Amino acid sequence: MQEHELPTWQGMFTSALADLDAARSALSDAAGWLRSDWRPLGTPLPPVAGTARQDVLDQIGRLKGGIDHAKNALWSALD
Repeated sequence: MQEHELPTWQGMFTSALADLDAARSALSDAAGWLRSDWRPLGTPLPPVAGTARQDVLDQIGRLKGGIDHAKNALWSALD
């Protein structure tokens, strides 16, 4: 690859921000699935599934916080 084909550092950061946005959006989609209704309607989740569901929702929250932290660092560098 030749130097003129490489991105600028601003281009690298902008591309990374777009991918971080996509990752955050995918996490939101996964959380949405875990919060949705299931069938048979009105039945509780089995205990192991309920615990796993809550654990994953908690982890998604932490991951989204980490992504936000990373995005803020990139935005600060771009300003």
